[in-house]
Amino acid sequence: MMDNKGQIAVDFLLGISLFLIALTFTVQFIPGMFMSGSAGESSLDYTAYRTATVLVEDTGWWANSTSSGTDWEEHPANIMRIGLAVDDDPSSKLTNSPNIISRNKTLQMMNVDDTTFIEMMGLYNNVDDTPFHYGYNISFIQDGNILILNNTSIIRGQIIPEYQESTKITRIVLMEKSSIASFHGDDLTSETANTATINITGPFTENITIQISDLNLTGSSTFLNASLDGTILKQPSNYTVCKMNGWEKASFNGTLSSDDVLSFNFDKELFSSSSEYRLDLEFRNVTLPTPGPPFTNYNDENSTHYEPAYLVVEVWE
Repeated sequence: MMDNKGQIAVDFLLGISLFLIALTFTVQFIPGMFMSGSAGESSLDYTAYRTATVLVEDTGWWANSTSSGTDWEEHPANIMRIGLAVDDDPSSKLTNSPNIISRNKTLQMMNVDDTTFIEMMGLYNNVDDTPFHYGYNISFIQDGNILILNNTSIIRGQIIPEYQESTKITRIVLMEKSSIASFHGDDLTSETANTATINITGPFTENITIQISDLNLTGSSTFLNASLDGTILKQPSNYTVCKMNGWEKASFNGTLSSDDVLSFNFDKELFSSSSEYRLDLEFRNVTLPTPGPPFTNYNDENSTHYEPAYLVVEVWE
């Protein structure tokens, strides 16, 4: 006689039990792999990321009842949004140059009062309808040091408390530093053998940079000195000189090679008046084929000079 009662094999029960245990573990464990700690930590992550992104990718915005634009640094009483990216078109809220930072916007950011800055950057949160401010530290770093613009250290916020858990975001940027004029060896004028003469008209708000490449070397060639209106300048108080390898600076001992790119950085205080100065760069065994006067003119060739730096944003509760 046939038995119609259903039976379940022991191995099937064991298998389905193991499957359910594994499924339960997976459902509970997998979401944690994609969550950055607690809810508070996730909020810090978002706040730090948003703050860094807005600063380097947004131009900022100002507005009043009659006008508006991205040049908020010129209208600090009417700031709607703070951003540091350079302006392509002050009438547009967008920029085609993210991560390229305006010096004037950066300096004006340092003048914004803390309450306004926290509100504009969203450096706050609410718990049970009670608002509180995040601790924050925002800085620009170059060559391992706090960046200095116009004698101002570009860092704002609080000192990070010891042993305080925080979230840090770092962005690589190009910072507007000063003006630069680049010359090839054949562009430089000379009145005296082995000496390049460049006319410079001041004043300047930042140090000025002169880069020289493709010098015509004859034999063992060296850079000897720089003089301004007949007075020999001193390193490093009046100027510095280094070799450039792309964006990287390398020390320079005075000996020249054919592929060297020299970068001279001169103190702005050397050119403090609205007059023309004569700068002479003296070399040994360098041919300068273009006679002067007239001499090479710095102001005719200068443009905005950008240098790599890091924006560091750190936020904590």
